[in-house]
Amino acid sequence: MMPYEYEDRDAGRDALTRALALLSEPDPRVREHGAAEVGDCFRRYAGNQDNTEVAVTRLVALTVAETDERMRSSALSACADAATAYVLPLALFEPLMPLLPDLSAELTEYVLLILGLTHDPAARPIITPYLNHPEASVRLEASDALTELAGRGR
Repeated sequence: MMPYEYEDRDAGRDALTRALALLSEPDPRVREHGAAEVGDCFRRYAGNQDNTEVAVTRLVALTVAETDERMRSSALSACADAATAYVLPLALFEPLMPLLPDLSAELTEYVLLILGLTHDPAARPIITPYLNHPEASVRLEASDALTELAGRGR
């Protein structure tokens, strides 16, 4: 068992379900909290691969539809948690690609991190232009993401 894994798989799944329910709340602060809770569940391996992919799809859709920066940040952080803990395909994150040119530096960094964690070589042409981004933090994250892409195969 992983150090932070739920003792009972059902308890983890229930925690993930409760956290996902918060994403439908009208208050963006509640949605933000829900996304953070979903990230906690991912770090504790609360769901199986299918549960995780469904949850990530929901977080990505919320990020695309959302205008609140804090909510988007929380959702992308949870996606990064999922991509760290599970093997996730690049296709789950493709709806984020049209947003990239207009995202803040912080959100761009999250997306680049996530793309690198997919270990999918098809992410390389998406990441590479960000090596020339005006923000140094984005350039660094793009470089790290390309290094991650070249890392362990999945």
